[in-house]
Amino acid sequence: MLGLFGMFFSVIEIAIYERENLEAVTWSAELILTFVGYTVAFLMYYSLTPLILQTSGSTWFNLSLLTTDMWAVVIRIFFYQQQVEWLYYVSFAVVGVGLLIYSKTEKNPNLSQEPENGIPNSQYQLIHEQGIN
Repeated sequence: MLGLFGMFFSVIEIAIYERENLEAVTWSAELILTFVGYTVAFLMYYSLTPLILQTSGSTWFNLSLLTTDMWAVVIRIFFYQQQVEWLYYVSFAVVGVGLLIYSKTEKNPNLSQEPENGIPNSQYQLIHEQGIN
């Protein structure tokens, strides 16, 4: 609902504050497809983010976001035929290896240990209150 109302208010603001700029735009199929591609990309981003956070956690998600810069480099090389420094390739490999190492490690090592106080381990445990002096 936040996205829906955000879009609604953004359209109203654009109609009020950016009317002259919108009228000055020369609309073409390429420009419209660019906006559609941008919209689809962000729809996928905001739709997949909760799923990734639920299945893999925030650390894996943040590590994955590091690769977005690397994909920009790939586009720069293949679409614009520009050269990049060799360190880009090294950093891409380091981030990729970091993602692999993180995804292959045990998710919650505390759950596999024997309980010390006889209370069975679970994902959530009550915290004992400390006396206030």
